[in-house]
Amino acid sequence: MPHSRMYRYLIAFLFAFVSASLRAQSEPAFTHEFGAPGQQGSFRVKFDDRGAGIYFLQLMDHFATPSAQAKKPEELTAADYMLLVGNGSDYSLLVREVETSLFDKNPWDQAWSRSVAPGAVSFAIESSRGLRLTKTFRHRQDQRGFAIELKLENLRLADAAVPSVMLQMSGPAIVNRTELAMFGTSAWAVASTETGEVAHVGASAEGARQDLMMFDAQRFEMTGSSNRFFGSFLFPMDEATRSAVTRVDVESLPRIANADLMVAARSMPRTLVQLRLPIPVIGSASTVSFGLYLGPKSFSVFDESPEHARFSPILDVDLEPPCCGSIVIPGGRFMATMLVKLLGLFHGMCGVWGVSIMLLTILVRGCLAPLNFRMQKSMRAYGKRMAVVKPKLDKIKEQYADDPKAYQQAMIAFQRENKLMPPLGGCLPIFLTMPIYIGLFTALRTAYDLRHQGFLFMGDLSAPDMLFGLPFWPGHFNILPLVWISLMLILQSKMPLPTDPQQRQMQQIMRYMPLMFGVLLYNYAAGLMVYMVTSMVWTFGESAVTKKILGPIDPNAAAMAPTPMM
Repeated sequence: MPHSRMYRYLIAFLFAFVSASLRAQSEPAFTHEFGAPGQQGSFRVKFDDRGAGIYFLQLMDHFATPSAQAKKPEELTAADYMLLVGNGSDYSLLVREVETSLFDKNPWDQAWSRSVAPGAVSFAIESSRGLRLTKTFRHRQDQRGFAIELKLENLRLADAAVPSVMLQMSGPAIVNRTELAMFGTSAWAVASTETGEVAHVGASAEGARQDLMMFDAQRFEMTGSSNRFFGSFLFPMDEATRSAVTRVDVESLPRIANADLMVAARSMPRTLVQLRLPIPVIGSASTVSFGLYLGPKSFSVFDESPEHARFSPILDVDLEPPCCGSIVIPGGRFMATMLVKLLGLFHGMCGVWGVSIMLLTILVRGCLAPLNFRMQKSMRAYGKRMAVVKPKLDKIKEQYADDPKAYQQAMIAFQRENKLMPPLGGCLPIFLTMPIYIGLFTALRTAYDLRHQGFLFMGDLSAPDMLFGLPFWPGHFNILPLVWISLMLILQSKMPLPTDPQQRQMQQIMRYMPLMFGVLLYNYAAGLMVYMVTSMVWTFGESAVTKKILGPIDPNAAAMAPTPMM
C-alpha cells in the first residue's frame, strides 16, 4: 500500500511537471511597458495569451532595493523594478466561465487573440456559438493603475439556453515578499460595500478557499489584496459593473519563487470576483468596467485622488494593533492612525524620516511624562507606608507560617486596617498608555513612507539595520537591537531589589528578560528600533530627573516599579 501511494504521487508529480513544461513552451514572451522608468504609475507587465492573464507585473516607480532606487533612469534594468504581482504558476486576472457553458472551452484555458494600441492591450476570444468576449487593459497612469473592460458581444446567437453568462475574474496575486513580512499578519484580502460593511481575511492554509462577501442587494465598493506596504484593488467604474458583481471569494495561493525575477515570497490571499453578464441581442454588447489600483498603501498616496478614498478600509485593517492576537486594544487603531499622520507632519518639517521617528518618540514620551511622574510619586509614598508597618507584617508572616489560608486572611484584614492597598493612581497610567505604545508600534510597522529610506548607517528603515553581513545565521549583524538590550540591562541593574525574598527572586529573573526580547526584536525594522532606542534613552533621562526630585525608590515598593520596555 505505501508503495502504490508513492507511485501515485510520483505519477501526479510527473504529470504536473510535463503540463507545466508544455504550458511554458506555449507561453509567448509578451512583455509590455506602460509609462516610463521612474514615472509615477508606470508598469512593466508580462501577459499570457492563454487566458489573457498576467504572469507578472512590476512597478516601474518603485524599486527592489535601495541601491536600485539610487540609479539613474537610463541605468535601470528589469531586475531593478519591484515585483508586485506574480505567482509563478497561477496567473492573475484570468477570466473563467462558471455555471454556464456557452464557450467551447473555458476562456481561461484558451489562447486569446491579442492587439496592442498606445496605452492599451486587448485580448479577444470567440465561441463557435457566436459570442465574443474581449478584455482590454487601459493604462491610467494618473490613477496608478488600469481600467479593465470586459465586453460580451453577441454576433449571431439567437436562442441562448440561459439568459446570462456567469464569469469569475481572479484578483491580482500580489507578492508577499518574505523580507516584507513582520510581526503580525501582513497579507490581507479585503472587500467592502458602500453601506460600510467590510470583510477581511488574512493568509491561511495554502489552497484554502472561503466566501469573503455575498452582495445580493448590497452595493459593491472594492475588493483586493495587500502585503505590508502595497495593495492591488479592483473596483467598479459604473453602476452596471457594480450591479453585475454577485459575490467575492478568497483563496490562499502557495509560497512561490518567481522564476523570471528570482523573488521568494510567502503565501498570499487573493480575491475571486464573480459577476453575471446578460447575453445581449444580436449585434450588441454587454460591458463592465473595473478600475485596478496597483501601488502603495498610504494616507498621503490615497489623498492624491478622490477615487482612492474607497481604499481606506485596508488602512483601518493594517492599523489594528496586531500584537494581542484576537484581543483588540481600545483606542489602538485611532492612536496608530493619528501617529502615522504625525510622523508625516514631522517629516514635512525636517525632511528626514529617522529624525521624524525620534521627534515623534520624544513627543509621545513627553506627553506621558506627567503620568509617569505621578506613578513614581505614588510608588514612593506607598514604599514609605510599607517601611513603617514592615515589622508588623514580618510578625504576621512568622505567626502564620504554617497556615497559608489564615495568613492570607490576616494580610487582607491588616491591609484594610492600615489602608495599604497599592495605589490605583500608580498603576492606572500603565493601562492608559498601552494604546499609545501599541499604536506607535503599529504605525511604524506599517508606515510605507519608511521603505528604502536611509538614516545614518541604515540603508532602509523598513528593514533591519544590517551593519554588515555574516557568513552564518542570521546572515547579518544588527547593532540597534544589541544597543537596546544593553541599555535595558543597565537600567534594570540600577533598579533596587524588593525586600520580600519571593519578590526579590522574581525581580532577579526579570532582569534577564531583555535577552529574550532581544532575540525576538533582532530582525525588526530599523525604524522600530530607532523608536525603541530613542525611548530607552529618554527613560534614562526621565529616571535621573525623577530620582533627583523624589529621591530613590524604596525597596519596599520596588516590586511595583514598571519595567520600561518601550
